[in-house]
Amino acid sequence: MTSGEGARREPDHLWLIVIGLIVWLVRSPLAEQAMTIATTGGVLRVAAPAFEVIEGTVLDRLRDGRAVRLDFELDVLAQPAGPPVTEQKRSFNVSFDLWEERFAVTLLATPARSVSHLTRQAVDAWCLDAFAIPLGDLGRFGGATPFWIRLSYQVPDPSPAAGSDDEAFTLQRLIDVLGRKRRDAQLGKTIEAGPFRLSK
Repeated sequence: MTSGEGARREPDHLWLIVIGLIVWLVRSPLAEQAMTIATTGGVLRVAAPAFEVIEGTVLDRLRDGRAVRLDFELDVLAQPAGPPVTEQKRSFNVSFDLWEERFAVTLLATPARSVSHLTRQAVDAWCLDAFAIPLGDLGRFGGATPFWIRLSYQVPDPSPAAGSDDEAFTLQRLIDVLGRKRRDAQLGKTIEAGPFRLSK
């Protein structure tokens, strides 16, 4: 084999190394860190550092000075993409302080809970911390029985205030409303991870 043939084959070996590295990353524990669970105080809690909420259109709205409602749902599944065995729902109201460049969040519940001066990442973590699934609800997953978790959020379409002169029906307004609903339908995200086990 000449030196020219060896030079031509070297890129092929490099591609094999790159492909092998990609396969290792996909199968390695690093790929599973998109979501983790912890069981403390008789409840199961979820952390999902890669599940970013304050981004894109949501972030643009907040920076425009508008509050955004976020409707979260956390489902425990017996199989991937299956129906929820148990679920919890939480709603939050998020606003942005333009001067301090920090976020405020209110849990829409009774009693309500609020926190302010949060970073984008802290908003995501604070919302997830509001979920606590009692281990008693996961009785069927005792021992090494696997389960999956699905986390999602949606931004509901804000209803316009009634009786305003600005809300008078016009063809342009109809077009704007329909266009906004099509855009808002995309405001949401879902992540599913597993299998998890309550004990090894």
